[in-house]
Amino acid sequence: MKKNILLLIILNIFLISCMATSPKQQSRQKRFESSPQWNGEKFQNIEPVPSPGFKEIVSMFWEFIFTKPSGGSTEKQIPAEKIDLSSWPKDQDLQFAWLGHTTFLYQIEGKWVITDPMFSQKAGSFGFLSPTRYSEIPLSVKDLPELDVVLITHNHYDHLDKDSIKSIHTKTKYFIVPLGVGEILEAWGVPAEKIIEVDWWDEKKINGLIITATPARHFSGRGLFDRDEQLWTSYAIKGEKNNIYLSGDSGWHKGLFEIGEKLGPFDVTFFEMGAYGDSKGWKEIHYTPEESIMAHKAVKGKILVPSHWATFDLAMFKWYEPIERFIKEADKVGINYLTPKLGELINPGHLGGREHWWKKYMK
Repeated sequence: MKKNILLLIILNIFLISCMATSPKQQSRQKRFESSPQWNGEKFQNIEPVPSPGFKEIVSMFWEFIFTKPSGGSTEKQIPAEKIDLSSWPKDQDLQFAWLGHTTFLYQIEGKWVITDPMFSQKAGSFGFLSPTRYSEIPLSVKDLPELDVVLITHNHYDHLDKDSIKSIHTKTKYFIVPLGVGEILEAWGVPAEKIIEVDWWDEKKINGLIITATPARHFSGRGLFDRDEQLWTSYAIKGEKNNIYLSGDSGWHKGLFEIGEKLGPFDVTFFEMGAYGDSKGWKEIHYTPEESIMAHKAVKGKILVPSHWATFDLAMFKWYEPIERFIKEADKVGINYLTPKLGELINPGHLGGREHWWKKYMK
């Protein structure tokens, strides 16, 4: 009996060793080591982000959970316009709908693209600690079209959702994800041949679209001990007639000017602006509404669409504060912008996105 137990232990150690040194893992590790963003142990930003201390982290969570001001989310769900894809025009080069948070469904020159798909009611699986969605979902997974590509910006729970990925991967041709994130998708059952892992400035051609991973100033992690073990990114998508930019989660950084020089100008930019705060190590990784406008100008954007608000309660302010600050600054500096309703069909410059719809739900 003891001999059999010993053999089982040896066999398990052998199997774990084989898994840890599999060709796939070795290939992924080589990609890490060749990345300018890899410092030998983890990924890093071009402009360093200060790490909050343990006391600061505890204090931040305590304030968010127990002393947060009221009004972070609404008492009732924010309604959404239900999407009927059969009614979308067939002759438009670019049209899209906002599904909430940073999830957008795009039809770009006949190709279907979705970003950071989030169809769950909670961001994470931590019970009452997980942020709960306070907006309706305008489109169900079963009504999605066959997707040419899904773009993932980073591995945080509100951007990389297990149930959503498992639900959509059978109708998705390709997933483009930052370095390391492919390992998560594979564990969830996504075939490896569908997954393309990218470093900053990598360019991939998908069915006529040129998708470029571009720098962002953020971080990654899905637990307490895996911070920055996988990369984070923003994206540029260029077709024959359209060029758009997706910020992902990020704070202000000088690399935005390089993005604008190399890949701009952009017809439409999509910037997050709803999770900012004053805490050390936090204010550097999320745009304020005013900074999103600065960033839009830096990348040479023409029309700006704000995102990452009106879906999950992730900060210490009223849910409508980001958009109110945004339109005040946007009108002040004179940029062109759209404020789509959830589910509203948008054809930039021609259709939709011009109402201040949230005002009727403010308290």
